[in-house]
Amino acid sequence: MPRNSSDTKARLLDHAEKMFAEDGIFAVTNRQITEAAGQKNESALNYHFGTRNELIITLLTRRGMKLDQIRGELLAHLGDNPTARELVQLLVEVYASCLHTKSGCDYLRIVDQLRGWMTDWEFISSLEDDDINEHLKGILGLLQKETDSQRVLGMIMLMTALTASRAQLVSDNRQLPNSHEEYVETLTDMLTGVLLGPSS
Repeated sequence: MPRNSSDTKARLLDHAEKMFAEDGIFAVTNRQITEAAGQKNESALNYHFGTRNELIITLLTRRGMKLDQIRGELLAHLGDNPTARELVQLLVEVYASCLHTKSGCDYLRIVDQLRGWMTDWEFISSLEDDDINEHLKGILGLLQKETDSQRVLGMIMLMTALTASRAQLVSDNRQLPNSHEEYVETLTDMLTGVLLGPSS
């Protein structure tokens, strides 16, 4: 019985995510992904996703929508006037939740690669996509009122880089310097300092 098209697409995404994380987005070929997914036709990626960039966007969207749904649920519990630290902790908790699964760690490592692929402003704009990250965009807007756009950008870049480094440790089964809860609290303190620290 032939595989369902949606099953094939999911298999391609799963293998692309794993291989991009382990070997690098630009080191992995379309043929390697299709072969790993059990597809004989190399054009399967183009058929299901169009371009390679659209494949990457689909990978980010698949997890990004789930994360933003969680952000929305947590944001609703913070009330009408959350503090900057509460908002930062929400961002950190949701993003760091990806560390609990193998595929989540793969996602974190892929996002970190894209941080180096795009300019800083292109990167932050991609995170604010209305369709994927409605609540993230709202949270960043609230934080920007407390400080400025450059600090918000620095906060996001630092969170992305440090959490990807931790994801690498988890993926390699290496000893972590602290517990998950301690990591979230420490990173929240650091990022809040980036946002609200005194200016010269």
